[in-house]
Amino acid sequence: MTLNFRRSAAVAAMLGLSATLAGCAHDTGVAQNEVAVTSATLPSSVQPYPRIERTLACIAETGVLHGSTFVVGSFADSTGKINSNAQGATGAFVPQGGSAAYITDAITKAGGRAISTYFGPPNRKIPARYAINGIFNSLDFGDPVQADVRVAGIGPTANFGWAQLSLSIQLDAAETRLNHQMSMIQRPVRYSQVGVGVGKDFNGTLVTGNVAVQNQERLQLEALNGPIALGVADVIMKEFPAAREHCHGLIDDLIRPGRGA
Repeated sequence: MTLNFRRSAAVAAMLGLSATLAGCAHDTGVAQNEVAVTSATLPSSVQPYPRIERTLACIAETGVLHGSTFVVGSFADSTGKINSNAQGATGAFVPQGGSAAYITDAITKAGGRAISTYFGPPNRKIPARYAINGIFNSLDFGDPVQADVRVAGIGPTANFGWAQLSLSIQLDAAETRLNHQMSMIQRPVRYSQVGVGVGKDFNGTLVTGNVAVQNQERLQLEALNGPIALGVADVIMKEFPAAREHCHGLIDDLIRPGRGA
């Protein structure tokens, strides 16, 4: 009798656990028509620039993009620059096409609707007013300061360099590809290295080496997300005077350096 009771209790417990897990599997906490997005915490240094984010929010508040749909294509790379030296490098310096995701993000934050064609055209066409694309136009590198000053075999070393990336955002009519607006954005990426080098004989023992600390902005992200969103905001404000009137002061000095807000 005791054995049967224990066996029944175990079976009942397993059935109860199975029912609970099944309920958890179906209850995702997401409404039927809602897209589930995983939220992950990122370092603050790689977030889009706050002023640009506020500008996109300002455009959304004006409502100029309400009901406007944008077709977003791949982001082209015409720099012709290949990276095979940096750690983890597998080819080009800038992402091949995937940067269009930053355009989609900026359009959505500005209050518009975006149709992504990165993975191919949609199965069912939706009427769109605009087509918006981007191109990485040029990527130049410079190494203006190099120093290795050693006295008696010991001394400081330094290396300061930069990369200059230019990109364009183009706003066209979706049906005819007639160009409406264009924005050209430049972004410098800075690199620095300072250290101490030694090459000296200590009591018959030759000691050589260099200890250095590097500080380099990542070309693959910091240089891209903010400038692309800036270009999107620029073409929208050029196309919609109401948005330009209310929001251009937030980033006017970034779009046209030297003029001030």
